[in-house]
Amino acid sequence: MNDDLCYKLNYLARLILSKVNEKIKPHGVTQGQLPVLCCLHDAEGQTQAELCKNIQVEQPTMANTLRRMERDGLIFRTASDKDKRQSRVYITERTRPTVEALQEKRDEVVAAMVRHMSPEDLATFTRLLDVATKALENPETE
Repeated sequence: MNDDLCYKLNYLARLILSKVNEKIKPHGVTQGQLPVLCCLHDAEGQTQAELCKNIQVEQPTMANTLRRMERDGLIFRTASDKDKRQSRVYITERTRPTVEALQEKRDEVVAAMVRHMSPEDLATFTRLLDVATKALENPETE
């Protein structure tokens, strides 16, 4: 199994998520909520559909995540000015100062992961991840 690429990628993803979760747990946030907070930190007032697209998760997953985050006081929603059927999502004032600390914790995990890579290795690693992702997102027709 240790030579299997799928196993290695899965194990790396699980390690990253575990380490990030370990670092952010004291802030009352889970690794599934972190991308939502980071995305809203960059551009508040997104709709649920926009968050799904930007974070690349399915609508039911996002709906459940937002419901829990709203219950826990991390975010709040307001009706959209343009379409009252939609709501816009915002970070609460209580949560706002925490987001940068959470991003720093996430970045610490990434820094630990790449600390033995040269800048060229990191550029190649990133490029290859992008190539692999695009190949599966947009498979060529046979």
